Amino acid sequence: MFLVKVGQIYRKLENTDDISELVAPEIDPENSREFDPEIKLEHEEWFYIEIDDEHMSMVKEYEDKFLNTAGLNDVNEEEFSKIDLIFRKVENDGLVFQKITKSRRMVDKSILKWRYRRAERTIIEKGIELKSENDAYFDGNDKLYFKNFRTIRSLFKGIDDYYRIASQAEVDEFKEFNLVSFVSDFKIKTNNLKMLAVLKDYEIDLDDIAVKSTLLRSYSQYPNQEFELDDNQNFIIDSNRKLTCLLKLALGRLYTNPITHHKMEANYAKKLN
Repeated sequence: MFLVKVGQIYRKLENTDDISELVAPEIDPENSREFDPEIKLEHEEWFYIEIDDEHMSMVKEYEDKFLNTAGLNDVNEEEFSKIDLIFRKVENDGLVFQKITKSRRMVDKSILKWRYRRAERTIIEKGIELKSENDAYFDGNDKLYFKNFRTIRSLFKGIDDYYRIASQAEVDEFKEFNLVSFVSDFKIKTNNLKMLAVLKDYEIDLDDIAVKSTLLRSYSQYPNQEFELDDNQNFIIDSNRKLTCLLKLALGRLYTNPITHHKMEANYAKKLN
């Protein structure tokens, strides 16, 4: 059985055919990795988060709907064109989810299809285009798999807790280090908040004189980046761009290719040990 969500209302979607797109994906340790907003997935890969007891309610909300499907009404014609989500139970008490956006809804679409060795025109008055790959999959235990955090963010209450960005307290702490001088007040962008969180999690002591000396020695190797020092040899931060440059330097995302000797910039880096 398939269930759908229309706004905040749940409905049954009765259909005569199985929907082959809504099946559990083939996932194993080789094509899955723990969610890290700094990493870009390869084509066949999936992110996952391990849902703790505190957050399990965000999946249980959907599981519970299958306990009493008799109490759910069938989706009607008017609601069909407003479906936001299709989901179903799969083996091992898993769940698969496919989010339906406006671009996936088809109204009065004229298409050509190949049938009996010739093209035929078909009118779709009200339809939904299904993707070959689902947006999220819950394995029935404690893992939620997905491709794109932004896509599923609205589906699971509390999932933002798994998206690590620096807190205001961590930002304030960073501003106090004897390494930086914030000379203007600006809103720090999300990408910089993510890098600040990574820097914090790496437990790099930015008050360490040796760390500061290393950064002061290395920044001049990258003249195309925006670095500026004050009289106390602190990095002046008056824009997101300057903050980005310093954070990438501290995280090792500015480097020299050992073969070509080109100066390189990386959007993310993964520790290998």
